[in-house]
Amino acid sequence: MNFQLKLLAAAALAGASALAAAQASSVTIFGVLDVGVQRLKNGSKTLNLESIDGLQTSRIGFKGQENLGDGLTASFHLEGAIGPDTGAGGDWRRRATVSLASKDAGEVRLGRDYTPTFWNISKFNAFGTNGVGAASNLVYGFDGVSGTSKTVVRSDNSVGYFLPDGLGGVYGQAMVAAGEGTTGRYVGARVGYAGNGLDLAFAMSETTNTLAGDKFKVMNLGGSYTVGALKLLGLVHNSKQATREQKNYVVGAHYALGSGIIRASFVNAHSRNSANGEDYTGKLFALGYVHNLSKRTSLYTTLSQVNNSKTGRFLIPGGSSIALGDDSRGIEAGIYHSF
Repeated sequence: MNFQLKLLAAAALAGASALAAAQASSVTIFGVLDVGVQRLKNGSKTLNLESIDGLQTSRIGFKGQENLGDGLTASFHLEGAIGPDTGAGGDWRRRATVSLASKDAGEVRLGRDYTPTFWNISKFNAFGTNGVGAASNLVYGFDGVSGTSKTVVRSDNSVGYFLPDGLGGVYGQAMVAAGEGTTGRYVGARVGYAGNGLDLAFAMSETTNTLAGDKFKVMNLGGSYTVGALKLLGLVHNSKQATREQKNYVVGAHYALGSGIIRASFVNAHSRNSANGEDYTGKLFALGYVHNLSKRTSLYTTLSQVNNSKTGRFLIPGGSSIALGDDSRGIEAGIYHSF
């Protein structure tokens, strides 16, 4: 009898352990604080300011994952931007998603999330989408303005699918989003390959951007190649809606030097509007250095300049407006800390 009781107790404990393992979960609090000083000169007007997000966007977030067993997991991600210079913030507009993922079948993700076409802009630029050297200062939408469409960076009401890992370096995602009776209906996809120092990805999307049904279309191809301390980056990007079109190409590099990284980038933008004959260009030159004090804390500085053609109006945002053909310059230095 004692032997039977011990056997039953062992079986119960084994079953409880298996159930606990299947339902194991974790929640992580994470964030970034990035504050610096900045001097902007747009045309003849100069502005000095305490700046934020020169290296990465300041944020706070919560993410969690539950192991459901048999290679299946459920996850959530809540992330909001904050303004450490004024203490602003408090919503989850950077990302708010819930997802179900399988090791073999991939991940289905719902909520507010980054669009497939945004990832190439962010990933294949030496300065990403932050600071006075960001390629997005000229690439986003038209004239570097992300407000051109609701879906240049993120999409509300989205349903996304991500390929699983283990496909020989191939990765990809697709996204659809409901306009829900207004604008912002989105469909887009991205596919890439990463291996042996090479990372290459193609993406395209279409957004219903006006009540009349005008389509904001984006197509881009980006890549990077790493050899030793040197990483080369490049992007070709095209945005189009009705009679307006903007073409961009970007080249850049990172060079690891001791505890730091030297960053350099060149961005070319050519904007045309066949309805009114507008045709102008802008060029951005940027050089910067990031010194890593630890894995979580860095100091950085960046210099950049935008040169416009006679009718160009590209600029580094945050300062004054410019007259057509004016140049725009920026310098910044800051402290980045992640947790």
